[in-house]
Amino acid sequence: MFAAVLFDLDETLIPDEPVSRHAFYITALELTADEARATELGEAAAREASALWQTLPSLAADYATRIGHSAMEGLWATYDASIAAEAMLEKEVARIRPEVWARAMKSVGASGDPERLQQRWQQLRARFPLFDDADELLARLRPRTRLAMVTNGVSGLQRRKVNGSGLLHWFDVVAISGELGVGKPNAEIFDWVASQLGVPKARCAMVGDNPERDLQGGINAGMATAWVDRGLKPRGAKADIEVKSLGELLPWLRRG
Repeated sequence: MFAAVLFDLDETLIPDEPVSRHAFYITALELTADEARATELGEAAAREASALWQTLPSLAADYATRIGHSAMEGLWATYDASIAAEAMLEKEVARIRPEVWARAMKSVGASGDPERLQQRWQQLRARFPLFDDADELLARLRPRTRLAMVTNGVSGLQRRKVNGSGLLHWFDVVAISGELGVGKPNAEIFDWVASQLGVPKARCAMVGDNPERDLQGGINAGMATAWVDRGLKPRGAKADIEVKSLGELLPWLRRG
């Protein structure tokens, strides 16, 4: 069995993008009371969020790229003002969050209060469901191997997810890119985790949904890799095993 198994968080252990898109739809449905218009408005808001994220000043944009912090996360993240780039992000998202809804409503011919809409979206988004098979796999692994989480994003938001989902219980080490200043796929974050665990990287497996970050990062660090294909990311770096659900991984992990 592998001496340690590292897990990605978003879209591997918890759904993230689907929860965001559901929050867009429900926020829009409450405004429009019409399913078709709600779908149109929700999709417009998601597009505007991505577009407005591209207007970030270079310091904030470069930092967000380095730690893997996305536009959708920026709509509900909390930031550490002692970090210059995060202080700038905090200022910028205060502008972006209501503007997302103002621009989306204009594009579809709807009217409403952008500030109220962005606050409602945040309320709906602050949910932390687990994939059905996450707890069972972790429970089966925990007595026999060390477990770590490696997740990209700002500390305030990723800690909320880890704590809100109840996942912290399972892990010996939690590595968050915003706390370390470097994110996946850089091998440095994997090196740090292996060091904290006291386990050789060759005896570690990295499990994730993102070929570009999780799999390539594990490969860069000399770890075995497993791709959990949730249907959200295109094929990329080749993993040692590909599965559709976490439960399928147990025999492979036990053989490692």
